[in-house]
Amino acid sequence: MPGLPIDSSLIVPLMVLHLIIGGIAAVVASRKGRNLGLWIAIGAIGGTPSLIAALLLEDKS
Repeated sequence: MPGLPIDSSLIVPLMVLHLIIGGIAAVVASRKGRNLGLWIAIGAIGGTPSLIAALLLEDKS
């Protein structure tokens, strides 16, 4: 695509990496007592920021 500063062959691998990081965020949040389904959605949308948020969550009592 003209005008994009990124090689189009990198889009799929970057999307897969984004989803893997989001999945890790969901697992982290789930182990802290949060809703896994909700965090899968948050992770799929947010990627790396959702992982940071999940790591900062406190354990749910």
